[in-house]
Amino acid sequence: MTAIYARQSVERRESISIDMQVEACKRLIPENTEIRIYTDRGFTGTNTARPAFQEMLCEIRAGKIRAVYVYKLDRISRSLCDFAAMMRLFREHGTKLYSCRENFDTASEIGNMLLHLLMMFAELEQKTIAGRVRDNYYARAAGHLPLGGTAPYGYRTIATTVNGKNTTSLSPISDEAAQVKWFYTHYALYGENVEQLVHAANHSGKLTRHGARWSNSAVLRILRNPVYIRGDLRSCVYLQEKGVILTHPIASYCDGNGWLLYGDKHSRHGEKWSNLKGEHLAAGLHSGIVDANLWLAVQQRLSHRGGNTTRGTGHTSWLQGCVTCGLCGLACYTRWNGKGKQYTYLVCRGKRQGICGGIPALRVGDVEAAVEPVLMQCVAQVLPHAEEGAPPKADPTEIALEELEARMQRIAAAMGEPSAAVPYLRRELETLAQKRHALEQEQKLRQTSPRSNKELIRRWEHWWGSADIAQRRCVIELLVQEIRVFPEKVEVYLA
Repeated sequence: MTAIYARQSVERRESISIDMQVEACKRLIPENTEIRIYTDRGFTGTNTARPAFQEMLCEIRAGKIRAVYVYKLDRISRSLCDFAAMMRLFREHGTKLYSCRENFDTASEIGNMLLHLLMMFAELEQKTIAGRVRDNYYARAAGHLPLGGTAPYGYRTIATTVNGKNTTSLSPISDEAAQVKWFYTHYALYGENVEQLVHAANHSGKLTRHGARWSNSAVLRILRNPVYIRGDLRSCVYLQEKGVILTHPIASYCDGNGWLLYGDKHSRHGEKWSNLKGEHLAAGLHSGIVDANLWLAVQQRLSHRGGNTTRGTGHTSWLQGCVTCGLCGLACYTRWNGKGKQYTYLVCRGKRQGICGGIPALRVGDVEAAVEPVLMQCVAQVLPHAEEGAPPKADPTEIALEELEARMQRIAAAMGEPSAAVPYLRRELETLAQKRHALEQEQKLRQTSPRSNKELIRRWEHWWGSADIAQRRCVIELLVQEIRVFPEKVEVYLA
């Protein structure tokens, strides 16, 4: 049996279609020959995991195919190593390869040499194309523009003009943007997990852009993607600490605009959205959908997702598992006050072990009442999801301080190496330290107390009053690192 193989990665007006490739091959095959056609559409030549291609190789291994016709050698492979392995398979099973465009005999030594030369040029062409695509990819990132492909959920691609050039940008889609906000708000503020978000969205009839039901992975991509953020300095510093490389100056990320995460998949340290070390971050021109504080709250909760917990079951109090004794540092547990079970107390484990005197009459209700106002203040500052409109402009002093700190760290690292420039670097470091002190004093004078959000507080009080112990514990795990109790006070340490 004779096989015809045809492949087309992208349909373009100037490209050779699969039908044209097949017809060209048929003209070279003698009449009355049994022919089987294998076609792959939408696959690149560097990818050998093409369904029809792999099916053809299986038929060759079974000894059913004696000859393979292709329109051009790069239709079957663009990698010299893959092509050499394929030709080894062809020789082992006595299968010959014919090309319509390159006319030579693979059975002769000269033909084999020409074959490998042609494959070297095919691989060079593929790498050249890939290089142009990569250069264009990074150039668009440097120009604050979308990186190509399908626009992320919540946005559409629109035509725009930047610096006199026609290009594209992202524009929010109202109903999709509302769904994105809903995911962030319910995950960060109401303590719902990803599975609950997926179930609620599917139960309400909300579908993805392609009309499919929501899945955990689809929701997680939305929750981790910085394209939705209304950028500010605090969130920019957070991503820098995660190992993200900034494409633009820090000030470019602090205007309430969304960000574009990109990088080289071959040098990636893990899954793109989970391990950000070495990824690049560009400041986009599009407006963000989610407030920066809300986006940060989601990232902090995601960072603990799936981790082990030692906070206890929490059947009697939403504080159980995060309260420690301020006298000995050991964890406290809850206990009823007797048969009547009128009150619940927190008891120091150190007291049971005989190493601490404990704190007498420590009622759970009193500690909860002391922690609730702290949570209220934290929610008003960290989760202002109800505040709409453009976010406040970043403080130029904060940006200058961050850039100054980074410069001082680079100089300090350079001073660790033996060099004749160490005295100069020391003087430069002293000058920068004086500038930093002046900026810190200026920042203190300009600081104002955070604005209250009455609507947010009202919604929070309503939800908190109706939440059960499990829901309140989700909030505690998100916002509180530790609660220390003393005979005369309660200290709350936020996450």
